Amino acid sequence: MKKEFALIIFIVMIISSVSAEIIILQQPKSVYNVDDTITIPITIKAVEKISGTFSMDLLCNGGKQVNFYRNGVSLNPGEEKTLETSLILTKDNIGETLGDCKIKGSIEQEYVILNEFRISNLLVVQPNTEQTEFEPGQSILIRGSVIKENEQDSNGFVGVEISTENSSENILQTGTISNGFYSINITLPENMAAGKYLVKVNAYELDTKARQTNKGFSNHNIDIKQVPRSLEIAFETAQVEPGTNLKVKAVLHDQTGEKINSNSIISIKKGVGENSIVQQQSEISTDQYLEFSIPYNEPSSNWSVFAVSNQLTSEAIFTIIEKKAIEVEILNETVSITNKGNIPYNDSVKIKIGENQTVDLNVSLNVDENKKYKLKAPDGTWEVEVLDSQGEVILTAMATLEGRAVEIRESGKTSISRIIAVIVWIFIVLVLGFVAFLLFKKGYRKTFFGKFKIKKKVRESKVNSAWENRAIPVSKDSNLETKNKANLSLSIRGEKHEVSIAAVHIKNLREIQSKKGNAEETLQKIVNFAEDKKAFVYENQGSILFILTPLKTRKFKNESTALEIAQGAKEILSEHNRLFKQKISFGICLNYGEIVGKIEKGELIFMGIENLITLSKRIASVSDETILISEKMRGKLTSIRTERDESIEKFPVYKMKDIKYHDETHSRFIKSFLKRSEKNEMEKKSISDNQDKDDDPKSLIKGFY
Repeated sequence: MKKEFALIIFIVMIISSVSAEIIILQQPKSVYNVDDTITIPITIKAVEKISGTFSMDLLCNGGKQVNFYRNGVSLNPGEEKTLETSLILTKDNIGETLGDCKIKGSIEQEYVILNEFRISNLLVVQPNTEQTEFEPGQSILIRGSVIKENEQDSNGFVGVEISTENSSENILQTGTISNGFYSINITLPENMAAGKYLVKVNAYELDTKARQTNKGFSNHNIDIKQVPRSLEIAFETAQVEPGTNLKVKAVLHDQTGEKINSNSIISIKKGVGENSIVQQQSEISTDQYLEFSIPYNEPSSNWSVFAVSNQLTSEAIFTIIEKKAIEVEILNETVSITNKGNIPYNDSVKIKIGENQTVDLNVSLNVDENKKYKLKAPDGTWEVEVLDSQGEVILTAMATLEGRAVEIRESGKTSISRIIAVIVWIFIVLVLGFVAFLLFKKGYRKTFFGKFKIKKKVRESKVNSAWENRAIPVSKDSNLETKNKANLSLSIRGEKHEVSIAAVHIKNLREIQSKKGNAEETLQKIVNFAEDKKAFVYENQGSILFILTPLKTRKFKNESTALEIAQGAKEILSEHNRLFKQKISFGICLNYGEIVGKIEKGELIFMGIENLITLSKRIASVSDETILISEKMRGKLTSIRTERDESIEKFPVYKMKDIKYHDETHSRFIKSFLKRSEKNEMEKKSISDNQDKDDDPKSLIKGFY
């Protein structure tokens, strides 16, 4: 009983010592950022009469204590008072205080400690890195989000720095953060080097005194592509000696001039400009030399090299220089001298026989011309040296010679006595011939004129052949040439027959004609390809019509040939657009109809029936680099499947779904034709020269005898 009484007295003493109760209405959050406000509502309930000062203190790691609230409180027993206390976490209030903290509220001997929380100055930067590869000169958008560690949106500033270890020139740009988002547009320099770059995003907030409060950053990488910007043609030497190899390469440079490994197509052309002729075309890696052998007798002139790589083109000129050279051979007692240079050789040559006998020869040789000289000396074996005009030894050999003295004579030249003897024999032959002429005059005439008549027929045949193989412009203002020209006539008498037409329409013809490029060479290849198929060529207002008529092909069904021409033209044009920067916009159509026509001097003179020509051009003009087929032609082509092109309502046209016969063999044929056409261009000149020789009257007379 005494123990229980003592316990009751102790409890009463404890209760009587509590003067007030401090009630926390709201605990602080777990994290606050600098410049945030901590609001803490508190109720003070008096157990007995109190009168004193209520204070709130911030207690942080390291024993730092900051008082942020003081207020007088006077309450009677049972009364209570609610206070709204707050702490603004500015640098003026808390200084550089960061980390884990608590808040203590106290009045008189009573106090309460609130839950622990953390003060942070961290901003969390989250960039949007969906695209990481860019080209120099490109405008890129760098964007993302920024939130405080307390998960509230940031409103501040952001700085973006793009840098690399290999460059001291960094890109810096600033922007703002609004409601937790930032977006900065940066234009990369045109000459920015390829490689990996570090993008550093620095985010920060400022107080009213422009002091940094919260801050954060993030890093991510981007790649800058290596972009082809220029194509260079480099020669080992631009002055090439005939009989040696030209060494040339294409060098592809990126935005900073660094080399790029890629493929290139190099064309070596004889001559410069539009009249140049392709001698070799090869696909080769960039920065790798292409070797081309220059013939030893190639005349001195300027040649050109054209290179294509990654839709960039370049052209350069090299010079084949003059070379004076001879080749000397000694066989028995004959010295043979041949001009192995590319210019006429007019110089002296010294021939030394033995130790003291030297003879000067004045040698005059055209290119590839050969002359032989006879050596004479007292009987025996002699050392023979041949020296040029500068005294350089060309050849040394041993020769067995015969004669009375040292003598050098051009082979074929004879002495005066021999000349007289020849003249006498010629006189005797002429006398005998005259006598024979008198005896057999009648028979001789027949034989002579018989031969002349035969020869005349041969010349007529050659004239006709030359007419058939002439190259003439397709039209008055055209740069294209054809051997099978077609001319439209408004009034004509001739045969009426059915024809197949493949029409190619060039939509950007004016643009092509106004700029220098390879378009005309490509169109000429199409013309040559069609002529191989025996098509006549008619050009009008940007359209080239290839007309297949039985008058030329000697067959009535030419639809498949027209399809081959159309497909070949499409492949040639598509290949051009793949290789060259200057594009050709085109359309192709196939049509079938009737004309009235005849062939005069190798040309087709024709008049289309109904709207055959007009319709062919219109269908080709609406084609978008595909082959469109007219309704009449569709019924003639059994080797293809078609479908109606509903986008064209003015007239019925059809698109090809597939071609039954078409396969890789056809494509190889096209490529074979292109190579063959380039070879034919090189042979054209030599054929023309041979024809001129055949037409020479001297060659005819030589043939009679």
